[in-house]
Amino acid sequence: MNRTLEQLQTDIILTAKKGFPILLSGAIVFLLFTFMPLVFPRKTVYLIWIFGLSVIFPFGILISKLVNVNVLVTDNPIGTLGGIVAAPQAFYIPVFIIVYMHIPEYLPFTIGLLGGSHFLPYMWIYKSKAYLFVTLATCISSLILGGFYVDLSFTLVPLAISIVYAIGVLLILRELKANPV
Repeated sequence: MNRTLEQLQTDIILTAKKGFPILLSGAIVFLLFTFMPLVFPRKTVYLIWIFGLSVIFPFGILISKLVNVNVLVTDNPIGTLGGIVAAPQAFYIPVFIIVYMHIPEYLPFTIGLLGGSHFLPYMWIYKSKAYLFVTLATCISSLILGGFYVDLSFTLVPLAISIVYAIGVLLILRELKANPV
């Protein structure tokens, strides 16, 4: 059956619920990152940031299973597009490693800016202004807090990202309730 672009977008919005479980996972992980400087030495925190990011996606899948949402839509080309949009983040890893090796104090700035920017295409995929908010708020807060408050960035940036993502989840849930498509 040939479906229109509109039908494909509607299907993925309904099936994946605009991907909110992944964003919720990110909110939880970054909230945990906020407290890492209180528990671990700075050099360990650097590594937690680099490797800890890898738990966001699988944790998001777990959350999606718990709330009965299918974020891994495979029978819809828009789902494939969503995966393609997310995949370039793998190319950020060498950037994070180089920042870690040379100026690790700027990891929150770099990770927040690059990670936040990848959400912009989801604005179109899910017809969601919430993702525009997530992109802009994550990037701006990472730029300001991670760029100008470097000494506090390992606490301020993850806290800001966690709050932004949580607000994003609430906005998405409101969008889904107001216009279930």
